[in-house]
Amino acid sequence: MDQKRVTKLLGRKEDIHLEYKTASRDQLPKSLFESICAMLNREGGDIFLGVNDNGTILGINNAYLDQLIKDLVNLSNNPSKLDPPFILHPQTLKVDGKIILHITVPVSSEVHKSVNVVYDRSHDGDFKVTQLSKIAALYNSKRNYYSESMVCPAVTMADFKPELFDIARNLIKANNASHPWINLDNEQFMKIAGLYGKDTRSNKEGHNLAAVLLFGTDQTILNTVSYYKVDALVRREDIYRYDDRLYIQTNLIEAYDQLSAFVEKHLPDKFFLRGD
Repeated sequence: MDQKRVTKLLGRKEDIHLEYKTASRDQLPKSLFESICAMLNREGGDIFLGVNDNGTILGINNAYLDQLIKDLVNLSNNPSKLDPPFILHPQTLKVDGKIILHITVPVSSEVHKSVNVVYDRSHDGDFKVTQLSKIAALYNSKRNYYSESMVCPAVTMADFKPELFDIARNLIKANNASHPWINLDNEQFMKIAGLYGKDTRSNKEGHNLAAVLLFGTDQTILNTVSYYKVDALVRREDIYRYDDRLYIQTNLIEAYDQLSAFVEKHLPDKFFLRGD
């Protein structure tokens, strides 16, 4: 995060996208994962550790900084604390000579719980969601917004990897050598495969999210769906840690090859796979 944005954020009051929390010695704030959960479920946001509710920078004791970061990363990957897990990567900042931690929380494609409770974000606070109808509404909002059919009007053919179309054609050809899609050009291929369409709500046309995930460059995917990832963990003893890990943020076609090689490497070990 650049200094200009840090200064701008720290000059604001807490709101639906911004939360300040103090950090007492070697322990994370008790309500930290309630805020993380709520922001994941709502619209994402920024959390600063080492800052009080009024925006005054108190700082974090450098002697406990590494432990706080380690605890945050491990707990965000612990389903008993955050379910489903969503690994976070805090950033260390120095402001006015004091050390603080910045946590970027993206909006998630899933509904999360912290210690088996669903939280939502409103204005500058987090609140428990207990009514089944409201929990269902959260799930519905995710499904409606993060659908693979969501049209991305700004995405053009230049945002895709051309070589992936040949790979797709070869896969189709291996199954059916006379398939009519084999001889289509790339733009025709996208349209006939249902990867280009019209959003009836906005009346805009364009490639959809499925097209981005299948054929997009890494930068296009990052710009369009920053939360997307495939995270494969090999676990043998401690279910909260892992022996090996594969973290993928590339298109689904190339991700499949990487994941297949990873699985073959570790068979017959048990491993956990999750993706967003």
